Amino acid sequence: MKILANTGRECVEHIFEGGVSAWDIGASVGQGGRNDRDDVRTIQRLLNLIGPQDGGPVIALDEDGWIGPKTNKAILDFQRFQRTGSDGRVDPHGPTLKRMNEIPKHRMKAQNAALLAKVVTAMPDLNQMSLKARRTIEGAIDYVRLGEGLFTSKRNYELADLYFDFSKLSDSETLSELGLIRTTLRRAYAALQVPPIPLTGSNPAGISIFTIDPLGKNYYAYVPRTETKKNKRSPGSDPAYIYVCQKMSKPVMDKFTHILMHELFHFIDDETFLYIRDHCYREKIFNLTHKQRMRNADNYAVFTSHVHFGRERLLKSQPKLRPHIPVHLH
Repeated sequence: MKILANTGRECVEHIFEGGVSAWDIGASVGQGGRNDRDDVRTIQRLLNLIGPQDGGPVIALDEDGWIGPKTNKAILDFQRFQRTGSDGRVDPHGPTLKRMNEIPKHRMKAQNAALLAKVVTAMPDLNQMSLKARRTIEGAIDYVRLGEGLFTSKRNYELADLYFDFSKLSDSETLSELGLIRTTLRRAYAALQVPPIPLTGSNPAGISIFTIDPLGKNYYAYVPRTETKKNKRSPGSDPAYIYVCQKMSKPVMDKFTHILMHELFHFIDDETFLYIRDHCYREKIFNLTHKQRMRNADNYAVFTSHVHFGRERLLKSQPKLRPHIPVHLH
């Protein structure tokens, strides 16, 4: 995986932003199906995105993942309208699912446009988060080297130590680890500067590494890992993009920005430098060892959020962090 997204690759998002989906299920849904909850939720979401004029339900289904008479009826009504069957069941790779994906979905187009607009709104904060966090780390390096003085600040070191815990390290080891964090933050900032290339079909909103999830996953956002063999990767997913899912319409703006930053640290990780994982999230990040913190995406994301937004604003969107962040680190 390249550190920076290759915007010269064939672009996939224009297909999905136009309202056509490529969602899949693992097993049959409907009458006589296995009806795994995630699969049922996928079909319910697909049906709700299809207008009644194309065979979708007149009254929207509850997207709860539970199969019942309303969902079964909606599947059968769609099949009869589109002439893809009459068994009331949606099979993986079957004609009913294929047709559900093919039908243009005006509601999806509007949702995708709104999500991308939200990403555009978050971009200035994302840039400042990575930039301010890098400067804080550079200040911490100066403090370890020179001690507190006229041109150094203990606060920079305390902020870095809060999230990465250097308590059991020597000064030389601390400086080495701070250097790794600084390099990671440089990568994050550089990735955000990648310009769009309109001639290749890149995002018209001016953001080249974020795109809409084409697979209907029930996540907030995700980055395909480069270690996954290409023939095992979900069709339509590419590690050159951070995929933003429909679930991202729910978080408040600061939490939305935090999640994008979290995924950005996965995105820039080439899986040889630090191999940034998801050991845990939110308040649990403070229970990790130093080694785990150095490789945990949310330690970086909460650190950058804290440095940019400040303590009180961070706690408004993530109140469970309050007991762990000292008041003086405002």
